[in-house]
Amino acid sequence: MCKAHLRQDFPSAHNSHVGKKRYTVGALQERGVRVTPQRAHIWQVLAESEGHFTAEKVWEKVRDALPGLELSTVYRSLEALRLAGLVAESRLPEGPRVFEARPALHPHLVCEVCGEISHPGPEVGPRLLEALSSGSGGFEVHEIHVAARGTCAGCAGRQTRGGVHEHDR
Repeated sequence: MCKAHLRQDFPSAHNSHVGKKRYTVGALQERGVRVTPQRAHIWQVLAESEGHFTAEKVWEKVRDALPGLELSTVYRSLEALRLAGLVAESRLPEGPRVFEARPALHPHLVCEVCGEISHPGPEVGPRLLEALSSGSGGFEVHEIHVAARGTCAGCAGRQTRGGVHEHDR
């Protein structure tokens, strides 16, 4: 893919936002990530989505745009984006590694019925980190991975009403 096409797909870092996330080549450059067509497309897929993706799912989403793309390249690109602080990697219980464009500390809520992964409010992660740090007897907490398992509102409603769940539509 030529650089001109990349510039067209990714407007300048100064004026392009999807929600609050920049999905531009400029965002990669600002973090010191060597820009390649593969990394740019992978970043775009993650930054434009609110979802959690396995490396295989990312590969499925970008392989049409990048024929010949190997899954191993997707893994290496995700690792480069993670090291740059653009992508978070989570290892949820009984599931594969998932990636998302959400680098800030955040817990995951995993529905045991439908498998949906969601997040509590943005204040929860920092409060968890603060509670762990203050109650740890001087242990300096740098990172935490929290996955709370339970039932999402949609599944809980379906169980009580016997209706159709949004995820099943």
